[in-house]
Amino acid sequence: MTTDHVIVFADADPPMMPLMVGERLARVEALGAFALYEGLAADAADYEARIANATALIIGWDLPVEIMRKAPRLEAISYLGTGAANMIDLPEAAARGITVCNTPGYGNNAVAEHALALLFAVARDIPRLDRTLRTEGWNQLAPGFELRGKKLGLVGLGGIGTRLAELAAALGMEVLAWTRNPSPERARRSGVTFAPLETVLGESDVISLHLLLTPETQNLLGAPELDRMRPGAVFINTARAELVDEAALIARLRTGRIAAAGIDVYLKEPLPSNHPLLDLDNVVVTPHVGFNTPEATVALVDMGIDNLVQYFAGDPINVVAAPGGAG
Repeated sequence: MTTDHVIVFADADPPMMPLMVGERLARVEALGAFALYEGLAADAADYEARIANATALIIGWDLPVEIMRKAPRLEAISYLGTGAANMIDLPEAAARGITVCNTPGYGNNAVAEHALALLFAVARDIPRLDRTLRTEGWNQLAPGFELRGKKLGLVGLGGIGTRLAELAAALGMEVLAWTRNPSPERARRSGVTFAPLETVLGESDVISLHLLLTPETQNLLGAPELDRMRPGAVFINTARAELVDEAALIARLRTGRIAAAGIDVYLKEPLPSNHPLLDLDNVVVTPHVGFNTPEATVALVDMGIDNLVQYFAGDPINVVAAPGGAG
């Protein structure tokens, strides 16, 4: 391995810093000189300075095109997450001769469990019961509902959706799913019944989104699709806010047409303090933390390092963009 490579971890979250020691650090340093930065850059100039000499980057957040252009030696990016297209201009990267890899599957279990946690919180009205017990006293009159025997409709059946299907089946739920790539083999393997989107929406007691954001999936669920949901159904989103018409969703939550929602992702993050979702008692909100567990963080960092090791070994993995359009 040549030693003129410069590997930069440009924006490590605080929980990742203690992981960059020992064997992990040795693996990165074997690729070349290594620089590790905690947190986001203070401004564009700081970001440019961090990556100016980089041959390869590990990043978890946004890489604006104008910043990428200030790194003339850059040839590989390992993005810590699955939604690389939301943070990096992939066509621009490919045009500049840069290979971009992501980390699929690192948080499948974490996000699936968080979706289920939101569903439990909604089904038993736990956040409101907690608040009222603390402020208003004892009240046992608010009923919840059980999940056993209910139908869960999954919109998307990647790794997270598949894991949630397993968890839901263990609770006694029937699972319907819509995916762009259904097959009898996938149905058997995941224990779901595939159906058209309108059927999943119309027959499910709970709808949970598990799709990547692409031009084809943006606003997949607009007002007409939301109106196809069973009256009184529950809506869960731990995927991407842009998959659904947020205003239409809020309108139906206000009227009770959609009974309740558990949401972890938003069009604007951090969520503004005056956002209308925060005024709805039938909505449980969390600050985009479905992925955030120690176990998932370890997997994320390990996969991010693996991407660069394999790239410099001449056998890149998890490629989402590459010179010549591969990936």
